[in-house]
Amino acid sequence: MPGRHYCESVQTGQESEDAGPRIWGGTTLTERREARRSALLEAALDLIGEAGAAGVTMRAVCRRANLTDRYFYESFSSRDELLDVLYRQIADEFLEPMTAFAAADDPSRDRALSEVLVDKVLEDPRKSRLFLVEPYSSTGLGQTTIAVMPAFTRLIQDHLFGHITDPVRRRLAAVSMASGNAGMFSAWLNGSLRATREQIVEHCVATLTAYRSIYAS
Repeated sequence: MPGRHYCESVQTGQESEDAGPRIWGGTTLTERREARRSALLEAALDLIGEAGAAGVTMRAVCRRANLTDRYFYESFSSRDELLDVLYRQIADEFLEPMTAFAAADDPSRDRALSEVLVDKVLEDPRKSRLFLVEPYSSTGLGQTTIAVMPAFTRLIQDHLFGHITDPVRRRLAAVSMASGNAGMFSAWLNGSLRATREQIVEHCVATLTAYRSIYAS
């Protein structure tokens, strides 16, 4: 019976390719899955903002999102996978505007890049905490951070320190600046470094200038 086929399709979480996506409540099954996935990620962010990544558990995320564990495992195999997905998503949000400014060949680029980076850090404390503070704690993000950070190092290396002809020195400058800034922002966000937005921007600009001076060729 057609009705029975539809119920089985919903229960098994599958849509019939021949019949096309089924509509229920104005949305397809795929759209509902994506909505649940987004709700779980948003719930995890809220928990991170309140108690850090240590507060992110499958049950806590489900309670916050008002979903059952069945729907958690529909999107993620574990709590660590959820954090991995969320971390990479946030890393892309940081990298995109930085790339646009870093690639520009303009005398005011350093300040514009520093300002967009600092403002991105301030934009959503939950995201910044996960991206810049939580990797320093035992959250299982170590391997994810190692996999993601080279993209930021390459950005600095290829666009900001392109004038350094020696590839080893150029790499040294880029890695040192990327790791140094990550530590600086982490301290700023956790309150151990007290500084204004303007002071942080000035520091970023000064650091770029200093590295270029050290490795002038």
